[in-house]
Amino acid sequence: MEFYERNCREFSIPLWVAPLLHAASRCKSDRARRRRTYKLIQHKLLHCKLGCSTDEKFRPTYVYPLALKQLVRTVFPKEVCNYPDPNHAKVVTVTLEDLNAVWTGPQTKPSTGAGLNENFTRFTGATPTRDDPA
Repeated sequence: MEFYERNCREFSIPLWVAPLLHAASRCKSDRARRRRTYKLIQHKLLHCKLGCSTDEKFRPTYVYPLALKQLVRTVFPKEVCNYPDPNHAKVVTVTLEDLNAVWTGPQTKPSTGAGLNENFTRFTGATPTRDDPA
C-alpha cells in the first residue's frame, strides 16, 4: 500500500486512488489491473455524480488527466496500449482539480467523542445524555 501512496504523491494524484490501485493489483495481468483501476475510479466518479446530468440513464465517458494515466502505466507497466481519447458527446474530461474535489469521507477519526456528539445532535435534534450511545 505504501508503494501506491508514494507513487500517488510523486504524480500529485489524490491519495484516495492508492487503495484502488492496491485493489486492482490482485488481477492476473497488468492490462487487467489497469482496466480494473480505471473501472474503480469511474465508479467513484459516478458515485460523486461528476459530469452526470439529471437523466439517470446518462453515463459519461471519462477522459482522465495525463498524470493519472502516467501513474497507472508506471505502477502496471506491461502491455501498455496508447489508445486515443474518445471525443463523442458523452465525454467528460476529468481534471486533477476534479479528482482532488472527490469526497472520500473523513480521513481520520476524531480522537475525542466531541465530533460524535455533534453528529448525534445534528441528525436527531436532541442533546446526547450519558444513557445515549453517542
